[in-house]
Formats: sequence, C-alpha cells, structure tokens
Amino acid sequence: MEALEGCGRSRANNVTESYMTWLRMREALEKEDEDAERERKRIFAEGVQNQQRALAMCLDLVSSVVTNTTIPNAVGGGGRSCWKMDRRQNNFDELFGTRTDEETFKRHMRMTEESFENLLRLVRDMLQPSRYSRGDYMSPRRTLALTILRLAHGLTYLQLGQLFAIGISSAHKCYARGVEAICSLRERFIRMPSTERDIASCIASFSGRGFPNACLAVDGCHVKVELTDQFDGLQDFICYKGFYSLNNMAYVDGKGMFRAVLCGWAGSSADGGVVREMHFTRMLQGGLLTSMHSLYKTVAFLDPAGHLVTLQLPPMVLADSAFGLEAWQMNPYKGDNGSVTNRQRRFNWFHSSARVVVEHAFGRLKGRFRLLLRTHKTSWKLGAHAIMAAMVLHNFLGVENDEFLDEWAEGVEELEATEEANEDTMGEAASAPLEAAMVYKEGLTNLFVQQGRPVRRNRNR
Repeated sequence: MEALEGCGRSRANNVTESYMTWLRMREALEKEDEDAERERKRIFAEGVQNQQRALAMCLDLVSSVVTNTTIPNAVGGGGRSCWKMDRRQNNFDELFGTRTDEETFKRHMRMTEESFENLLRLVRDMLQPSRYSRGDYMSPRRTLALTILRLAHGLTYLQLGQLFAIGISSAHKCYARGVEAICSLRERFIRMPSTERDIASCIASFSGRGFPNACLAVDGCHVKVELTDQFDGLQDFICYKGFYSLNNMAYVDGKGMFRAVLCGWAGSSADGGVVREMHFTRMLQGGLLTSMHSLYKTVAFLDPAGHLVTLQLPPMVLADSAFGLEAWQMNPYKGDNGSVTNRQRRFNWFHSSARVVVEHAFGRLKGRFRLLLRTHKTSWKLGAHAIMAAMVLHNFLGVENDEFLDEWAEGVEELEATEEANEDTMGEAASAPLEAAMVYKEGLTNLFVQQGRPVRRNRNR
C-alpha cells in the first residue's frame, strides 16, 4: 500500500510540475507577443513621424519659394538659401491701382475701365477660381485682364507669368479659360440678322454710303499662326502667301459690327468655298433677302437710250470678286484697266466705297487686338477661339461706344483699303451669273453714272 501511495504522489507531483511549466511557457509567449506588438506600434509611429517631417519640409520648401525665406537643413540645423525666380508682385496692382489714369488704362487694356467692369460682370461666373487655386492669382478679374492683355499686345505666356506672378502653364490655363468665357457671349453680341426688322436695321446702317439697299458686306481675313498641333493635313493651313494661317469669314453691317462669322478655317481654303460653309450663307441662298418684298427699294434712272427705268432692288450683300454674283449679292466688275469700261469702273467705285466697311472692321479688329496681327504659337482650337473672342470683344466695345484710337491703326493693312476693287479669284457661282442679278448690276451701273460720288466715311468709325 505504501508503495502504491508513493507512486501516486510521484505522479501528482509530475502533473503539477508539468502544469507549472506550461503556465511559465504561456506567460513567456504572451510577453513576447506584447513586446512584438509594442515594437510594431513603435515602428509605425516612427514611420508616421517621418512622413510628417517630410511633408513639413516640402511645405517649408514651397513657402520659402513664395516668401523668399530660407529652408532649414534636414540634418544638423542651420539653413541654406533657396533660389527662386524673381517675380514682381505689384505689376497687376499698378495697372489696376487707384493712381492709374483712364488714358493709361485704355492703352493697356484697349477699353475703358467702365467697359472692363461691365465685361467682368458678364463673365465673372465662368471665371470663378477652383477650390484648388491659391491666393488671388486665378481670380476672375486677373484671368480676364490676362486674357485681354494677350489679345491686345500678343504677350507671351512667360511675360504674362512675370506680370501676374504665376507660372507659364498657369498663364496658359488662365488665357484658355478667359477666351472660352468671352466666346460664351457670342450669341449675345454677334447677332445674326434673320427677321425683316434685323435686315431693315442693317440697311439703315449703310445709309449715306452711296449703295442703295445694301445691308451687309462680306469678306475674309487671314491670321498668321504657328500651329503646335501635329496631325495629317497640317499643310492645308498654308495659305497662298506661303505661311500658316487661319482663314476667317464675316458678314459686317454698315457700322462695322460683325453679324455672322466663321473662324479657324484652313488657310489654303478659298474665300468663296469657306463662305458657303456658313449657316447664314445657306439662309441667304434659301431666299432670306429676296423674300422680304417689303424691304425692296425702288430706284429710277435713265438707260443709255435716255428712257426712264425703274428697278425694284432687294436687300443686298456686297462682296468682292472672290464671291459669286447673286440676286441678293453684288460683286464688282473684274478685269484690268483695258477691259473695264468707264461705266463699270464707276460702279466698282461706288461698290467698293460701301464694301470697304468690312475691310475696316477687320482692320480695327487687328489694330485693337494685335495678337491677330503677328505670328503666334497656338493650337488650332485655341487659335480659332481667340479670333472669335476678339470679334465678340469688338462688338461688345461697339455696343459700349468705346472709341477706337487712331494710334492703334499703325501697321494694319486693312485700314489702308481704298475704293479699288479686290481682284481675288472669282468663285464658282460667278461663272454663271443669274439673269436677275445682271439686271440689278446693269441698272445700278446706269444709276451710278448719273450720280456724284458719295462722301467718304472715317475709316475708324
């Protein structure tokens, strides 16, 4: 019995010792897990702190560039100077400051301060800065001013960046946004005449120009560009003068206001072909003017035989010889001095004296916004939109009665246009003129032979 009891106590002691050993091992493992967890948390915290320090250093770097402070060294304390572009911060404020007189403002912005504020009210909503913009650099006022300065003077993006204390890419983005905002006003300021009231207003605008019942004049204008796009057909933008250009077409009333436009066509395209792509031209071909019988004008004259003749003239568009002869469209007689008779030359003089309004409109457009007067780098889309924006501004300033200064006419060929007829290549429609159109043309020729020359208008009005 004693032997059995001793054996039982031995087994119990062994079980107790094994249990205690297991508890000690468990405690050791739990302690190792706790130590590993603490180490993991420590490493994670150090990583977060390192990221925060790196972010702080980046912010200090940006701040030092903007404020021209020093950047602390990452190791060892102290500091080092940071190189930055020297940008003047007050150029824009000088231009728009209270000390700037009206004359200086207009020479810079090509409009009065009142006109600028009126324009800003129209486009402010479209030019609101995004939530990612910093400071006042991208405000509607600055964006609009930057856009107009580039259109007016042809400033580069580098020059605009220095003027407004922004980067080159930011200047480009501001300009593109400003152009888009101005183009959004097209329907408001470039109103296509489509009713009898509109056409009657256009006819009245030609009053005193010597050509009866003229309502519009049409012509094209090339703008030199250096396209940054790369695509097939780029050679189509080389015009007949040998440089890249965008061809732009416009119908203009007697006050020099653009009434229907098409911008950004390939420079190699003929004027007669481009104008046929316009929606307004298709409206004219569909009888817009010839159907307005209440606007026909009766003219009386003596034919070569001395008989009194009366003629009912529809509202007419005046075009050069690149465009076809239609019942609603008059072009000049074409030929050299030997083939054009004195009677025909007199018709050409009256015709060109009235049609020159479209030449002067393009001239004032280029004179006020001189980016269109020189070769500039642009994409096809932005170049076409910039020309459209300039036309919108032209009409807007006409509504505002913002005067065109004579000094802006310097170097603009279109403002030197005279009464001489344009000798461009004749369009397809002119090869088979309508009978009615020839009757109108011959009747007007007889009328002009019996009249004195009209009074010449100021080219800048």
